[in-house]
Amino acid sequence: MKETQHTLKSVHLANERAIWVREPEHWATNVTVFLDAELYRDRVGATSIIDALDSNGDIDSSLFVFVSMESAASRWVECPCHAPFAQFIEDELFPWLEGAYPSALGARERVIAGLSYTGLAAAYVSMMNQSRFTKVIAQSGSFWSNDCWIIEYFEKLDPKPKTEFYLDVGLQEIQENVLHKEDVLQVISQIEGVKRFRDALLRHGYHPRYVEFDGGHDFTAWSLTLPDALRWALPSRRERAQPCRPANEAELHR
Repeated sequence: MKETQHTLKSVHLANERAIWVREPEHWATNVTVFLDAELYRDRVGATSIIDALDSNGDIDSSLFVFVSMESAASRWVECPCHAPFAQFIEDELFPWLEGAYPSALGARERVIAGLSYTGLAAAYVSMMNQSRFTKVIAQSGSFWSNDCWIIEYFEKLDPKPKTEFYLDVGLQEIQENVLHKEDVLQVISQIEGVKRFRDALLRHGYHPRYVEFDGGHDFTAWSLTLPDALRWALPSRRERAQPCRPANEAELHR
């Protein structure tokens, strides 16, 4: 896939960051935005995963947009449900993207993906910009943040977004009362936070794809679950052509 690196300035965030865009050989019918670009590219190996899925025809064609975290310091500010970050995605990233890459204008699926803190951010951005994203991939999302504030926000949201959610989390992500920095205390475990968000979705009629993996909060585990997440988000033409069958309870809670 052809890849181009850009720099995008943000008025909402008062900073600028690198954006990497990967284009398929033919016209892209979808857009997939990865937050935490450096972590997905350098630690998860997302570009190699995408290339393998694309070459095998396992996913539908998509523009893949990797959004830099800008800096570790800004990540702490922008990820925990920060309204200016959601405005940056809606008011600055997408208008620029659609101007530079016209195929983005007619995208069938518009996916936003994140891991850990940016898994939380991806879910929040989809709620703030309800007409923008069709699907969210949150890998070990930090839904514990600020005493599960995002769950309370989602419960009160009216109308609710028509977004589909993929949630994964490790069976070993059980640590509680973790002090990440002086003013950031994680009281409940990662897995408990993800389950609480999943349950909130279920209460409101959503059918989240929920996956528990045998691992911890680490990049190797996310690299193993990402291929299935992308197959779910960007079903290939052959998958879409298969007859629909009712999902059973086990599949809804995988």
